Amino acid sequence: MAMNFDLNFNKIRSIIRGEVNGSARFLVVTFCAAASWIAASWFSDMSKNASLSLTQQETRYQTLSQLAAEYKSLASDPSDVNTNAVDVMTTFTRVSAQVELGSRVTRIAPAPDGRRCTVEINRLYAEEMTEIVRALAARGIRVISAEIRALPAGEERLFSLYAVIGTEA
Repeated sequence: MAMNFDLNFNKIRSIIRGEVNGSARFLVVTFCAAASWIAASWFSDMSKNASLSLTQQETRYQTLSQLAAEYKSLASDPSDVNTNAVDVMTTFTRVSAQVELGSRVTRIAPAPDGRRCTVEINRLYAEEMTEIVRALAARGIRVISAEIRALPAGEERLFSLYAVIGTEA
């Protein structure tokens, strides 16, 4: 069977011109179907974008909730902390675990009054030392005295810290 393209093209042209009975109805139905398909695909894309945005917002909310809970657990003002209730050894142990000092803490020695403690930490980066002092101060423990030694380590500089920490200045 050979197809005559001119004949088929003429039929299509007559439908578009509205010369065939029902051609106007056919064009309206075709237009409505195309418009429905475009609207459905647009709403589908919009739904996907909304779903991704919702997932991102949930992740951000969970992160913010964790940060808020951690902030609430820290004392907002070290002067508000009851100095008699702070256990210096336990607090330093928790802070050193949080900063992940591990075996770099070479000595922890409590004072007889329980309000002071001597600590020795080796191979510290400057950021870690700052984080330790900040975390201890947030929990009501101050550095009473400290001896810091700078140790060369290639391009960077490591520190060795010997400090007396406690609840009284």
